[in-house]
Amino acid sequence: MYFGLRFVARPLMLAVTLLVGAAFFANVEQAQAVGPSFIAPYTLGTFKGVPPSGATQPDDIAVSADGADLWVGYGNGVDTFGKGGPSNLVEYNIATGTVMQNITIPGHLDGVKISPQTGMVWTTQNEDGNPTLTIVNPKNGKFQTFNVTSSLITGGLDDLVFSGPNSAFVTASSQAPGTTPVIVEISVKGKKKKTSLTVTSVLSQSPATVWNVVTNKAETGDTIGDPDSMTIDPAGELVQNDRVSDSLFIVRNPSATNPVLRVPLALVTTPDVPLEVDDTVFTYSLTSGQSSTAGTLFITDTTAAGKAGIIYTLTKPYFPTTEVYSAANVLGEVGLVDLNTGLFVPVAMGFMGVHGLAFSPTSVAIP
Repeated sequence: MYFGLRFVARPLMLAVTLLVGAAFFANVEQAQAVGPSFIAPYTLGTFKGVPPSGATQPDDIAVSADGADLWVGYGNGVDTFGKGGPSNLVEYNIATGTVMQNITIPGHLDGVKISPQTGMVWTTQNEDGNPTLTIVNPKNGKFQTFNVTSSLITGGLDDLVFSGPNSAFVTASSQAPGTTPVIVEISVKGKKKKTSLTVTSVLSQSPATVWNVVTNKAETGDTIGDPDSMTIDPAGELVQNDRVSDSLFIVRNPSATNPVLRVPLALVTTPDVPLEVDDTVFTYSLTSGQSSTAGTLFITDTTAAGKAGIIYTLTKPYFPTTEVYSAANVLGEVGLVDLNTGLFVPVAMGFMGVHGLAFSPTSVAIP
């Protein structure tokens, strides 16, 4: 009797899951057709900045150390191997929405970060092949672009975070399967025409051992199949999104206990639905290092408004300093992530092509 009931229950559970999943995606499509919505206590607004002519499909974004300026990378539909172009890197005054600079960058612009040490803006181009790295002087808009030709890079470059004033950890995307890394460190040495790049491996596609935070067990055989955006948490650990496994991989010092952690993510309402998280942020400034319980979360919707793209602002009265947010591209949702359980709780939904996130803190500390 027990085995008979078990046999019947499994197909029934599968049927229920499929029905719930179908209804869920129907609701997602309906929400996207209507436009983004949000749940209390959040408020969703639209950034007032108007992109320059020809600048479309906003992707990665970064906020200056003083919180005054928003830098946005517009991909413009350029081929991800760098054919055609260019892309646009636009600096906005956040308070007024005024365009401060509009810089054309060769190739398909993807990652955008501002160096905490130097204030220089670094961007990566061409996430599928022919990768380049560009360093922009924010004072005058002049830039230098480098071809990244290391044998460690068989695909392209995606996101980055800084490891020093002249070096950064960079996501190596679309890599050939095997021994090629998914995170490299690129160091820039010299000045102008004498500048050279050094590329070293940081994390392989298949780490020997990974500690699953949710199950609290070691794993072998994990593969980071589609690394995308990357950030650095307040503890100084790298946090890498992997779209294929719906996971966040946390990379620590190699000498640390459990140097590579995995947080498998799951939608709180329908765990079997794929998330394909595209970006993740913590509630502090990557540029200044400042943390606050007040601020603004900027969100790019790449394909909204007929692929012209829209930048949204998400606010609420209180942002606990331990909060983590991710953008689920397939679902069109931004959610609050619990790094202990991996649960993704939607707080804003109905986006057409949600991609980049950046948190800008507002100081409310007692003097």
